[in-house]
Amino acid sequence: GQYNEAVTEYKRFIFFHADSNRTDSAFLKMGLAYRKMRNWHQALDAIETSITMADDPQVAEERSFYLATTMIASKDYSLSKLELIKLIDSSRSEQIRQKALYFSGIASVYNFDWNATEKYFGDFYYKSDMENRAKSLKSILSETRNSYKSPGTAKLLSIFIPGAGQFYARNWRDGLNAFILNGLLIGLTASEVYRGNYDNASLIFLLLTSRYYMGNIYHAGKDAELYNENLDRRTAESILRYVSSDEP
Repeated sequence: GQYNEAVTEYKRFIFFHADSNRTDSAFLKMGLAYRKMRNWHQALDAIETSITMADDPQVAEERSFYLATTMIASKDYSLSKLELIKLIDSSRSEQIRQKALYFSGIASVYNFDWNATEKYFGDFYYKSDMENRAKSLKSILSETRNSYKSPGTAKLLSIFIPGAGQFYARNWRDGLNAFILNGLLIGLTASEVYRGNYDNASLIFLLLTSRYYMGNIYHAGKDAELYNENLDRRTAESILRYVSSDEP
């Protein structure tokens, strides 16, 4: 657990033994120590150096997984997928390709890219003769896609009935507030018009009614977006739990 001290020792070894055939391994281990400390930039640099110094292509491929998983840990999902796709396309080892498919799926999950998630894990499970796992994962993703709320639909509903868009997005409290408040303001505006108090009606409409009515439409769309974001997070957590036991 003394990662700073470990980095110092690896640097010392590299400095005094630059020509050693173990220097590339020292760079790798130094990168892993940096990763433990969440020093992502230094970790990636050290691991990349260990890859370029590796004489054995298979060793370089294996280290590419450390690089890709470090990118995932640093939330650089797009770069990690690029690194893994290289392995899927070029590696002669079926085991390495399987690992690359698995981690590409993991990166896609963190990126909420459900089409890519289904593709990579589908390939991974079918090549592992676990078709039932692939079908179950597809079912989870299908349920998520069918559960999304449309921001456009939410806004449209709130145009006709204030609060309806929030109800559609499952925000019951704000939907009820929007329905009651807008109903009261619209009623108050109409009452002033009925009494012939057109100046008061115009003032109430411009300062209050229109503001809260338009705000109700805007927030209905935002509530739908928030619902979808929360759904994506729940789906990601569910999938990560589901696939965690299958890591090759």
